[in-house]
Amino acid sequence: MLTELRIRNFAVIEEAALSFGPGLNVLTGETGAGKTIVMTALGLLLGGRASPEVIRTGAKEAVVEGVFELEGEAPLPEAAEWLNEDNPRELLIRRVIAEGGRSRVTINDSLATVNALARIGTALVQIYGQHEQQSLALRENHQQILDRHAGLESDLGAYATAYEHARELRDRVSELERRERERTELLEIARFRAAELERAELVAGEDDELAINRAILANATRLAEAANEAEQSLYGGESAAIDAVGRAIARLAEAAAIDAKLGNALEMITSAHANLEEAARTLAAYAARIEADPKRLEEIENRLQELTRLKRKYGGTIEAAIEALERSRREIAELEAVGENRAATEAELARTLGDLSERARQLHQKRSHDAAGLKRRMEAELKTLGMRSAIFEPRLMPLAAEGAAFVHDGIALGPTGFDAVEFYLSPNLGQPPLPLAKVASGGELSRVMLALKRLEAQRRGVATIIFDEVDAGIGGAVGEIVGRKLKQLARFHQILCVTHLAQIAAFADRHFAVEKEERRGTTRSRATALEETDRPAEIARMLGGAETSDKFVRAARELLERAHE
Repeated sequence: MLTELRIRNFAVIEEAALSFGPGLNVLTGETGAGKTIVMTALGLLLGGRASPEVIRTGAKEAVVEGVFELEGEAPLPEAAEWLNEDNPRELLIRRVIAEGGRSRVTINDSLATVNALARIGTALVQIYGQHEQQSLALRENHQQILDRHAGLESDLGAYATAYEHARELRDRVSELERRERERTELLEIARFRAAELERAELVAGEDDELAINRAILANATRLAEAANEAEQSLYGGESAAIDAVGRAIARLAEAAAIDAKLGNALEMITSAHANLEEAARTLAAYAARIEADPKRLEEIENRLQELTRLKRKYGGTIEAAIEALERSRREIAELEAVGENRAATEAELARTLGDLSERARQLHQKRSHDAAGLKRRMEAELKTLGMRSAIFEPRLMPLAAEGAAFVHDGIALGPTGFDAVEFYLSPNLGQPPLPLAKVASGGELSRVMLALKRLEAQRRGVATIIFDEVDAGIGGAVGEIVGRKLKQLARFHQILCVTHLAQIAAFADRHFAVEKEERRGTTRSRATALEETDRPAEIARMLGGAETSDKFVRAARELLERAHE
């Protein structure tokens, strides 16, 4: 249950704090006063999309906060990771919209994502607005409503998995059929590619090694001269380094015999002498071994050119070319066996379509069974909403072939089975049921949607339901009936209702008036909780508009008295 809503710098609302309670909470006010803005702010708190345009002019950020009191033995599993041990039945949600559209969400002072917030919001609150009433007139939405009522989410998920697998198999069959038609040409290309790469006998890293060898062969004379000169400097000349080091060792050995502290230096120089001798031998061997080999250099140049050509052709690296060879070999094997693969895939597709048809049949049975139950419940609900003789029928019809991805055994299969669902309604005695969109007025659509939401709320067990201006097309006695129904619903759920109808507002347990005022060159909206003594004036305004007379005040008091009976 939503217990508190705080809004700051959101559109025309500078600051507002509303304390809600159990039962029926009603927001009223003139058109444009800011009622919808309050609902929009609440929608952000439940994971709605954010926009920097909501930030009040002159402010740097908009802030919406809400406190929710959780109910039940295991309150809200979706929010388990954010609950505090000290108070596991309270959620404090904060949403900040900053300049540039950046959004920050915290739940009980811990950072959270908008997706996590949306999951929690769906479990906390059910929202019904005018757009949902309009969507009810669209036939394509009727199946979703029936499926939610029937609790088919798990069955639909399993069906969707099988359906997607069937689509993948069908695409695979199409691809294999294409490859079979083009088999000769594709096989020739794949074999040529494989033969070219096999002849090259590619080895990973070969190009790098050859580049090093090419550099050595191209500079063989310089390398030999450098090695010879270095070897002479160390060993062969009159001032050879090794001779100088030998003399240093002899002199230092005599000195170390007198002062042992020179022992470490002697040891290091002796080690250096050995290393210099080894280096001289290595240089001599290197100089004797290295020689120019124009023929080998030409071979390396030719090989590098071939590798460069293949790398350019097959992915840019030796490794990519080797992988291209492996792909070509696999493709050859597949093309040589394309007929067998197509037959096997077609057989698997046939089995999958059989499974899909069986799942669709089970969905149909469950829909048919639930449609009868939904008919009974809806007609009972509509009767309490003043449509005493209404007939409501969810009708199941075969899906048209043009709307299906598959036709199996003469039955069209779509993404949710082989059913098309449409709601039929007869609002008055003696009229045959007709498609809902053709027969229902705005007021009747409102009542049908209210009844559907009531049943859905019962099934889902959400604590809070929001009705945002659901009174379109309703007035007079029907408005009072809807108000009484909302009051009854509020015995089991917290209800937040934005309304223009005095007949509905009269039933409120808590009544908030939203007003817009212009002051010091700016426009502000504020929401005020009305005391019981203030309510007749607000309801009289709703009845009579700007000019409120004693007659409307008396009518308002009469409405309030009837609502409390």
